[in-house]
Amino acid sequence: MASLKALELDQPALAIKRDILVDEIETFDRQIGRVEGELSRFARKSPAVALLRTIPGVGLRTAEAVAAFLDDPQRFANSKQVGAYFGLVPAQDQSGDKNRLGHMTREGSPVVRHYLTEAVWQACRLSPTIGAFRDRVQRDDPQRKKIAVVATAHYLVRVMWSMLRHQRSWQESVAAAV
Repeated sequence: MASLKALELDQPALAIKRDILVDEIETFDRQIGRVEGELSRFARKSPAVALLRTIPGVGLRTAEAVAAFLDDPQRFANSKQVGAYFGLVPAQDQSGDKNRLGHMTREGSPVVRHYLTEAVWQACRLSPTIGAFRDRVQRDDPQRKKIAVVATAHYLVRVMWSMLRHQRSWQESVAAAV
């Protein structure tokens, strides 16, 4: 920002425009700082966020978003409802004896889905259990990469729901780690 402010411009109108834009960026930075500070205070007080952060690859914002949207895990009867709540289940087109499963339904919060898919990329690197799940779905087929990521995000949110419901922290599967 300092180099942008010090930049010499030939036309006074451009300098005014630059100054206004720099002021806007600084205002947004302050607002973002306030929001992030408040989110961090929420995270420190929330046992759900601490519990979800035990999963390798799940960061602070992902844990906050999932905890906020799941709210009370007891309101879901099973993990299938959680996957549908976040829109991570395939759309179904059924007519007679034909059943077609399509792309994910995209119900629920797109922000949480984005956080979950980003967490999947990190978790696959850090957790043998999550990486093995993704590899099983992908079946060594590069064309199934996106399918595997969405399926793993679905798996991850179901695991998160179960962890919150039963108040248990993450445990690596011994079979996947071998």
